[in-house]
Amino acid sequence: MNSVDLMEVGRFGRAFGISGWIKVISLTTTKESILEFEPWFIKKNNVWEEFYFEDCKERANSIIVKLPNCSSPEQASQFTNIEIAIKREQLPELKDGEYYWDELIGLEVINKDNVVLGAVQSLMETGSNDVLVVVGEKRILVPYTSEVIVNVDPIKKIIRVDWEKDYL
Repeated sequence: MNSVDLMEVGRFGRAFGISGWIKVISLTTTKESILEFEPWFIKKNNVWEEFYFEDCKERANSIIVKLPNCSSPEQASQFTNIEIAIKREQLPELKDGEYYWDELIGLEVINKDNVVLGAVQSLMETGSNDVLVVVGEKRILVPYTSEVIVNVDPIKKIIRVDWEKDYL
């Protein structure tokens, strides 16, 4: 399995209880959405493996899964911090003009004056809107709103914005 075909959707946390359960740290928009994907892929010994959990439970603040062939916290803890990924083809198709965050990472950000502000290093949620973290000469936070984002061209790997170089 090639990592280019995969998208990280979470990772395993700490062992939970005494029977081979482990916490799942979900990176999906709603934490429980991670459970809708099957199979998962996990990276063990630098090799991606197809993975199925035996059972799952949603807790108030977390998700836990029962690991196969695992009956103790010691066995479960061997999975701690292992990435959970899915095939890109498992993702729901987006409407035109919508993008998954990882598709925006690395794109060059250029303003209306053709000044290169930098490249998208990451994104963050603020509650009101998402924000591009752009790193160039300095770190700039650019709101991902229709007023600021002029055009996203994933083919040319460019995001055009209505944002000045001196804005923080």
